[in-house]
Amino acid sequence: MKSLLVFGGNGFLGRRICQVAVEHGYQVTSLSRSGRPPPLSASWEKEWISEVKWQQCDIFNAQSYGQHLKGASNVVHSIGILFEDSGYKKRIRGKSLFTAPDLLKWGANPLKNDPKFTYDMMNKQSALNLAKDFAKPENSNEEARRTFTYISADRGFPLIPKGYIQSKREAEMGLMRLEESIRPIIMRPGFMYDENFDSAEHRDVRSHVKSFVETLNCGNQLLLRGKIPFVNELIRPTVSTQQVGRAIIKNIEDPSFEGVCTLEQILKT
Repeated sequence: MKSLLVFGGNGFLGRRICQVAVEHGYQVTSLSRSGRPPPLSASWEKEWISEVKWQQCDIFNAQSYGQHLKGASNVVHSIGILFEDSGYKKRIRGKSLFTAPDLLKWGANPLKNDPKFTYDMMNKQSALNLAKDFAKPENSNEEARRTFTYISADRGFPLIPKGYIQSKREAEMGLMRLEESIRPIIMRPGFMYDENFDSAEHRDVRSHVKSFVETLNCGNQLLLRGKIPFVNELIRPTVSTQQVGRAIIKNIEDPSFEGVCTLEQILKT
């Protein structure tokens, strides 16, 4: 049976990767710090959530997840941070829009929270350490080249420190150096939203931001015809977590695909 290990499988994107994989017939195991399934957003989610094995691990402790890598065919790294302050994740799960002062507060010193909660550790080192462990010969299943999918980013955003995108690009380069042992798949989504929360009844913070960004993008195409490079760099299309999940499965199942999957490619899935 097709199998998939998703590190960070109970997160915002990770849960949809797990869901899409289950719907495509994969045996899915989610590994996360809590080991718990995500909260239900609707009663129908019980069906796919019950199909996933929810396991606990410490991404910085190989002994906590090593047994799961043995014989594994496909691994997804869906762990990362947008700001070096754990408080932002709680705020963005809310229902009301945040303000610019809130965003600025999210740049707080990570040492006040967790010394590992930095761009270098969370976005880069956690992925490279995991990939190197996965690439070890003793973990091989002697089948077709195993896949390692990394959730990177299309580019940086205003108000977000450049260390965010820098850590992503450094991780990408490190993963490509392992291509003789694993097939690296690097996903570069833009701003993500969940289709389940994109209705008038269930709108969350991300849905509000998505509407704002899409309005800007529409104005750029209609009024400026997308002819100003600087504006095109700042204003990019949004993408749903479900689309990203489908693109990941498509790339895993295409043995000829490796390397970067751009936002434009994801949107075509």
